[in-house]
Amino acid sequence: MTTYFLKPRIPGGTWLAILLLIAGTIAVAISFISAPSMVLRVVGAIAAIGGLALLIMTVVAMQRRRVWVTLDDDTFTVEGPRGEYSGAWADITDVAVSRRTAKIALWLGPDRRIIIAHPAQTMDDEFMRLREGIRRHVEETV
Repeated sequence: MTTYFLKPRIPGGTWLAILLLIAGTIAVAISFISAPSMVLRVVGAIAAIGGLALLIMTVVAMQRRRVWVTLDDDTFTVEGPRGEYSGAWADITDVAVSRRTAKIALWLGPDRRIIIAHPAQTMDDEFMRLREGIRRHVEETV
């Protein structure tokens, strides 16, 4: 059994969140240490809390977009943001790979397909290993 883990990219908002959190924390620290200003303290606290909230939201979004694909000798399982799907290698009738959007479509008869989409939409090393693993399993069952 082999499990592949496809991770999303770090959202751009993460860097803004970290910047807001750091700037707000520094502003609050300065307001206590050298310039006892209530305005600086309030603005800094708002920036720090907003940055922390944004950071939590980006981490939760990244966690929800992860995809796990498990391949074994007889079956495969795909767990992702849209649910869990599984099937048997013997039921696969066709496989299609999109290099441009980093997707693999597994056709199980004419009406059913399972699409494995990389959340970062990139053909990274893990996606290439997954593609090779699927190819190997499909060839073994043919």
